[in-house]
Amino acid sequence: MTIETFELLRPTSLVEASKLLLKYGEDARPIAGGTTLVILMKQRAVHFPYLVDLQEIPDLDQISVEGGWVRIGAMVTHRRVECSPDIQRSLPVLAEACGKVGNIRVRETASVGGNLAHADYRLDPPPALLILGADLVLFGPNGFRTVAIKNFYRGMYETALEPAEILVEVKIPPMPEGSQAAYLKYSSLSANDWPCLGVAALLSLKNGLCHELRLGLSGLAGTPLLIRGLDFVRGQLLTDRLIEDVSKVVNEQISPMSDLRGSEWYKRQMAGVFVQRAIREAEQRLST
Repeated sequence: MTIETFELLRPTSLVEASKLLLKYGEDARPIAGGTTLVILMKQRAVHFPYLVDLQEIPDLDQISVEGGWVRIGAMVTHRRVECSPDIQRSLPVLAEACGKVGNIRVRETASVGGNLAHADYRLDPPPALLILGADLVLFGPNGFRTVAIKNFYRGMYETALEPAEILVEVKIPPMPEGSQAAYLKYSSLSANDWPCLGVAALLSLKNGLCHELRLGLSGLAGTPLLIRGLDFVRGQLLTDRLIEDVSKVVNEQISPMSDLRGSEWYKRQMAGVFVQRAIREAEQRLST
């Protein structure tokens, strides 16, 4: 099926791009890698008479490390994140998560910013970015503003982006001292399919006892989730019983939807399994 006719607008600055989005309103959408938007337009699921191409805007395709913080431009592809020595060294869980997006052809094209702004509840990078405490830099008619990723998702395919705003950068602080993290993706159909669920876990230990545990989940609610209320693990041994208690907290906060990848019951069972596996994987990485 072919795409309906549209006009491709090619701004060379963020200001120009925002003005175009403001001018055309609901008839326009920004396009980055286009791996999702183009498919949806081919399927006639959506149509926008104007696409605002972000390719010509400088500096949106950069990865840098400043003061321990990693900065990733919105146009950086998942493949570049996956293969970046800086990210593999400082934020290996993010390289791991980006390396599980679709297949290599998708990762070579799909952009980090486009992925996050699409706001599908099944995406791979958000759980890792949630446990890392990432901030998202947005630009719009009122200039720049920063939103914590935990506050970015408002609902299925809904974000904190205001009209004519563009996601331009992801900022990620250093991982807590003495911590390790893991991301596990479970696909019930095929390895290249949307995940049935994804679980990211960040764990730090002090004197053999839990100091901090963070869990980020995808595919188990209308938005990616950062699990709340895990402070009770602090100062405790990481026993199977403690992980069971963590799984109960997770179960109370998820709201999975039945679909081709599993029923609501099945996804709850798999959530418990993969939360345990992710925590144990992070623990194992701390010991190596």
